Amino acid sequence: MSDALLRRTLTLLALTASLATAATYSAAETTRVSYTTASVQLLPSQSERSVPLDGGTSLRAGDEIVSGAGTATIQLNEDVELRLFPRTRLQIVELATESSPRVRLIEGKVHARAHSGDWNPLPVYIETATAVALTQHSTFTVQASAESTLVRVTEGMVDFGAPGKAQRIPAGYRASVGTDGHTGVTIRQLPDAPDITPLPEVVSTLPLEVTWQGEDASGYRLDIFETASGEWIGSREVSGNRFDVGLLDNGGYQIQIAALDASGLAGMPATVPMEVRLQAQVATLSYPAPGASAHDDMPEFRWQLNGENEIARVEVASDRNFRNVIATSEWAPETQALPSRPLEPGLYYWRVVTEAGGKSVAATEARALTVYPNRIANPGNSGDVSGEQVTSLPDRDNRG
Repeated sequence: MSDALLRRTLTLLALTASLATAATYSAAETTRVSYTTASVQLLPSQSERSVPLDGGTSLRAGDEIVSGAGTATIQLNEDVELRLFPRTRLQIVELATESSPRVRLIEGKVHARAHSGDWNPLPVYIETATAVALTQHSTFTVQASAESTLVRVTEGMVDFGAPGKAQRIPAGYRASVGTDGHTGVTIRQLPDAPDITPLPEVVSTLPLEVTWQGEDASGYRLDIFETASGEWIGSREVSGNRFDVGLLDNGGYQIQIAALDASGLAGMPATVPMEVRLQAQVATLSYPAPGASAHDDMPEFRWQLNGENEIARVEVASDRNFRNVIATSEWAPETQALPSRPLEPGLYYWRVVTEAGGKSVAATEARALTVYPNRIANPGNSGDVSGEQVTSLPDRDNRG
């Protein structure tokens, strides 16, 4: 082979490898972690050390996700979303563009939504130690351990069973496969959805009591999803038939409640919408009084809250319009606070800002406060306060 031909061959091989790598990374870029809670860990395929998993992280074939006490939501591709429950370990097996996405559920529980605008999309595969579940259009949950696998189908149909022995499981049913030598699929009907007491169209006060009626169950699972994004806000197992929903920002939500069977698998869910519209109210300022003075560089501020589920903070500025805020306090449901930094002698303006629902904000009027240098007590003469005599103080607006 001539040198020129050899160089051309090597160039073509390098280009082919580059294109293959680019295709792999392109496929991986469509597989991202949407959001996580608590301390979810990622074990990359090319590393032996785990790293924290955050929203927006790209995933590649071979990566493992360990949810620990947290949860994670993965957009596997444009059509498939996976929600990992706590104490779940999941491995990404296949992400190639032209083949079906595959994941391996090592242990724990995964909720999957497979919905596509295509009539015949590529199916998604979820493998476990004892079974495989595959579907094109479905909503279902897979729960796995080393000894058995359970699947719960709430929408569509899922092909489920030991490899090569899958059966079609329709919505409203659960199925299980074990490792005790019995490779068949055990199919049972899911518990019916409970009846949720209607909620107000608009919720202006939290917490909100949610109640429901259903058949005797060992417990219920309550899930909350944000309507606009589909984000899984939280999940809670409840022993009774009531729960107080709180700590939500303003916006639309979907509340799902399902009865739990003896294995802890949820039945058919009931869903109700909820629109939260909390309104922040203007606080009432208590102390210091308007135009007061302070011989303390860390003066205390007090106020009263007049709304529901509000948090507040104090703001201190050098101008009445608060264009130059120089100190604040932490956001908290408190009615008193200290500034975040000591205040130099001078004239200031302070106010309290309240927030409700994460989006509604209200601010009080501004009050003037003059801060003088600290007066130091003379230890040799009880009650005698000595210090520099201040005859005038510059307005903070005019200081260089």
